[in-house]
Amino acid sequence: MKTLLKNKAAKLALVATGVMGSASAFAADHSAAITTAVDEGSANYTLIITGVITVAAAGFCVGMIVSWLRK
Repeated sequence: MKTLLKNKAAKLALVATGVMGSASAFAADHSAAITTAVDEGSANYTLIITGVITVAAAGFCVGMIVSWLRK
């Protein structure tokens, strides 16, 4: 019985090693895609902040013009 368990354990270890080795061989490098996504996200964030500041400045200017015209 012990011999049977040792043989099965050895075969199982061999299969597990083979599966783990083949899985790492098929792994892809996605660092370039991640870097591109981060750069695009930063550009979008900058564009949004610029737009919010522009709208706030335009609203302030319109408010000032209206208040000057009321005087």
